[in-house]
Amino acid sequence: MGEASKVSAAVWSDPQFAQAWLAADPQGPQDLLALPRRIAAAVVAEETPAPRLVVDVAAGAGAFLSVLLDAFPQAHGVWLDASPAMGERARTELARFGDRVEFLAGDMTALRAAGVPDGADLVATSRATHHLDRAELHGFYREAAGLLAPGGWLVNLDHVGLDEVWDRRLRAARRRFVPPRPAATGHHHDRPLPTVRDHLDGYRVAGLPEAEVVWRAFHTCLFAARANEQPGRAD
Repeated sequence: MGEASKVSAAVWSDPQFAQAWLAADPQGPQDLLALPRRIAAAVVAEETPAPRLVVDVAAGAGAFLSVLLDAFPQAHGVWLDASPAMGERARTELARFGDRVEFLAGDMTALRAAGVPDGADLVATSRATHHLDRAELHGFYREAAGLLAPGGWLVNLDHVGLDEVWDRRLRAARRRFVPPRPAATGHHHDRPLPTVRDHLDGYRVAGLPEAEVVWRAFHTCLFAARANEQPGRAD
């Protein structure tokens, strides 16, 4: 586990912080991430209508995995997160799926060590990789891509870094749509967030060069790419 990942894991493993963050997280129609979660499922379904194994990395309370399991009722889901507090909440939120969900405790930079199986038709993650530095981010993409079945999807919904001018503009505009979080639920980033280019470069070094930004609002992007159906085939 890299230093950036260690710091992030320590923050999210604090039960008081995790509970405060969950209490402040926007829900329902005000949740700007509800739409891109559904878009992710729709994009995958166009070419992979019946995925069998869906893995949600740094899955938190399970919001993304819930959308995916609703969209793909035949799929088995793997929930992975390093936070025990998030795990408790996710078991409640995902209880309706019964034995369709397997819960794993582990860090997103060590997926195989956490027990994530090979052959995933979809590996998804949300609002987590912005805690990684560029090297860790690219390492995550390489390991996640290596878990995919032929034709599998790697989807990431996350916040990205911007230059100072656009960061200021979009933060101001966002306040018109989503109220700011209470100060107690904010978490510190001691380095600039990865940029769109950092993410697309990460997909490329992972062997998924056709990655695209399929949705964007303010600082948040939905990245998606599909692996080759024939392993080892040159693009």
